[in-house]
Amino acid sequence: MKGTSEFRRGGPDDPLANEIMIQKGLSEIPLFRKDSPKTRKFDVNAVMHRWTAYTPLRDGRVNDTQPEGSDPAQISALIKAKGLELGGSDIGFAELTSTMINVGSEFKPRYIISIVVAEDYGKVLDGALAVEREAFEVYVECARISTELAAYIRSLGFSAIADHNGTGEIMAIPALLACGMGELGKHGSLIHPDFGAGFRPGFVVTDAPIIAGKANIFGVQDTCEKCRICEQNCPPGAIRSSEDYIVTEGVKRWQVDTATCYEASRFRNEYCHICVDVCPYQHKVNRDPDRKSIYKTLMKKRKIAGYRTPAWFIEDEETVLGAGD
Repeated sequence: MKGTSEFRRGGPDDPLANEIMIQKGLSEIPLFRKDSPKTRKFDVNAVMHRWTAYTPLRDGRVNDTQPEGSDPAQISALIKAKGLELGGSDIGFAELTSTMINVGSEFKPRYIISIVVAEDYGKVLDGALAVEREAFEVYVECARISTELAAYIRSLGFSAIADHNGTGEIMAIPALLACGMGELGKHGSLIHPDFGAGFRPGFVVTDAPIIAGKANIFGVQDTCEKCRICEQNCPPGAIRSSEDYIVTEGVKRWQVDTATCYEASRFRNEYCHICVDVCPYQHKVNRDPDRKSIYKTLMKKRKIAGYRTPAWFIEDEETVLGAGD
């Protein structure tokens, strides 16, 4: 099956980011600067090398022997249990479609497995650098877990190929949606009922006989039509109004203005994760009192700062909010 989706990496080799870099007269994209002062505390490029190190291990020899009977329910249960044991926060299954595969890539197996790993929401109160470190370390975990889960499935006697940030052949949103990992939100990210949009994904493409799930629709898009929180908090204003959407394969999609988003998410030294952090689905469905308390504290600070204006990042806290606030 050949891919039909256009993919944007968003990393230092992203064509749009490099076009903007040239327009600005820069020699590096600020978020990925190798001489950035933040590298003394956290080297984003070193972490990216850690997840690409898993790429050669994404595929391998398949065991000649399969479990007796190869019952789909049994195989699905084994794979899910192993994925959770390896550190996944949730696991889902779907039939692979061409929309889930990026243009230029091709897969023979029939099924896809989505693995999500939740981020620690409490990091939002420690500043953008803490949020960045958490996000990138979770990406490494996704690469590890998908690689090890694929190896486990091959040990059961079925082909399995891992996909993650170091490979980038799977289009995450349609795969996650079909696997029942959540519903697409206005900020362009998938919203999980337990983790909100605060998670990162990994995938395994396999011919193991598994039971495909179905989309998990729990009211997110109805809420997004009325809610403007992420829109009002996006520093460069990259999130569009509720009326500005398209429909793809029956799914409503609000398209974030990528070039505008990059002004905060690539062309600052600080990492921007704000649309994810201010989304009320961090606590709306799970009703976790700790997450709700963190959310209220974060939103109080953003209200004092003036939401989008000024474009406040937590590293600016003392300047913008005043010491002790």
